[in-house]
Amino acid sequence: MTKKSKLVPFGAALAIAVTGIVVAAGAAAATRAEIHASAYRLTATLTPGQEVPAVQAPAGAVGHFHGVLFMSGIGAARVGVLAGCKVVVAPRRSGLPTKLSCGGTIVTLPGAPGQWRLFWHLSYSGLSGPATAADIHVAPVGHSAPPMLTICGPCASISHGMLALSGTQASSIGNGSSYVNVDTARNPSGEIRGQITRTPIGIAIGR
Repeated sequence: MTKKSKLVPFGAALAIAVTGIVVAAGAAAATRAEIHASAYRLTATLTPGQEVPAVQAPAGAVGHFHGVLFMSGIGAARVGVLAGCKVVVAPRRSGLPTKLSCGGTIVTLPGAPGQWRLFWHLSYSGLSGPATAADIHVAPVGHSAPPMLTICGPCASISHGMLALSGTQASSIGNGSSYVNVDTARNPSGEIRGQITRTPIGIAIGR
């Protein structure tokens, strides 16, 4: 009897990816090369009370941001699939590159050597209206700064995708020194905000 494969929810898949799994075991691992990626888990809880300056927002407004920031040319496709993205493979002999599509964002693989990638998931509820944009800013608690990266805009209440980052951008997303900001029509400079917690992790992916 054949067993039907089960789809893994994004949250669970992201949890698997950030825990650092090895996709190759036993005898197979001996014959497959492994890629050890530099990787970080990013998390943030967004609330109106963290906005600078203070804003008028519904008391129940809240958001949650989760991400995996890593550098690994070949492993990007497999981590992307775990995060709910789709690998678009060009026809054989076409000469066209393989691409990864995440929430409408399409990136060519494997990408430039040493390319950093951010797989992200954002959810929010209780805002004064739909989110017009969500960005990552570089500033500590109590301070604000212009956006460094736009995550999405407009953003659905549950969104996910992928961004390609430079080394400078990746290093700027430090533990507590950067934040996620979600804008609305009522609060165009931000209605909810959350400082990013960055935790180093290890990912080994079989080739």
